[in-house]
Amino acid sequence: MSKRFLVVLFLMCMVQSASAQDRLAHYLQFAHPIGTAQLDFPGPNGGFTLIHLRSPEVQEWGDTVIRDHTYLLDLNLSHDGLFLAPDTMKSLTDYTPFEFRFKNDHLLHVKLAPSHAHEGLRQFDTSFNGALGYGLIRQFVTAFDFKKNELTFYPLFANVNIADADTNVIQLPLIDDAKITYCGCPFPSIWLDAKAPPLNSGHVNLAFHEPISQVFHSALDDRTENLLEKQAYKDSIAGKKRPLGFSLEQFVVKDLYGNDLNLAKRSPRRTIVEAPAMYKDLSVAVLGTAGTDFLRTFSAIIIDPSRNKVIFVK
Repeated sequence: MSKRFLVVLFLMCMVQSASAQDRLAHYLQFAHPIGTAQLDFPGPNGGFTLIHLRSPEVQEWGDTVIRDHTYLLDLNLSHDGLFLAPDTMKSLTDYTPFEFRFKNDHLLHVKLAPSHAHEGLRQFDTSFNGALGYGLIRQFVTAFDFKKNELTFYPLFANVNIADADTNVIQLPLIDDAKITYCGCPFPSIWLDAKAPPLNSGHVNLAFHEPISQVFHSALDDRTENLLEKQAYKDSIAGKKRPLGFSLEQFVVKDLYGNDLNLAKRSPRRTIVEAPAMYKDLSVAVLGTAGTDFLRTFSAIIIDPSRNKVIFVK
């Protein structure tokens, strides 16, 4: 390759990256941000979505210090979030008020429930303090900028300036219709409704907490399940199953206007796992998850609960 060709290629990449940044800024130019937090993605294939937030804390001697804490984003949580109790011998049953402080000195007031959920993530980040869920996200318009690795919170009815015919974005309906069958309670999360033949169609969880996208065994038709069962033992001298996955040729979702979009090429790889217990008593069929390996193929994602939209910026 000539030096001139490499220079042109480099400049084209720079222009493309800059235009993606300009698009996100343009879409939110009339929205007033509450604050911006840094994102981090430790773990395999892009990793878990960790949010770095600063919290003022009062010490025993009365001084207030600002501490940096890290939280996993898990949209399957119903309330504002969870945090690890500072004293594991203590039994805490009530929500604990927290303040998240941003660089512009704006504060975000939340109430977190004590829990040891996802505590294993301490191995990735010693400042890990728990998880934040859909209960928090649905109170704001949130913009995930995967070029800068930043999450910005906006007021719920912030002005998101996107034309209906804009081809630089994919606008999908925000689906949160799943209910728990035995109580009729709403199940907190955001879903995409997808078809991926020969799998059974169903809801796909928008899984910021999963590094790799998944297909659940319950979504396999009988023929596919039999083929995979045989393949699981193939070439195994010890007769033990090996973990399996496959690549999707189709991952079709409908946009806000009823058009079919095949997004399989963005991240075709799927692992095959058993559905988590929390998905087994839902009123909807669940196909699997769209993890960060899929989500981060976009330059940005805007979650807009006030307009029931999830907007993927190319």
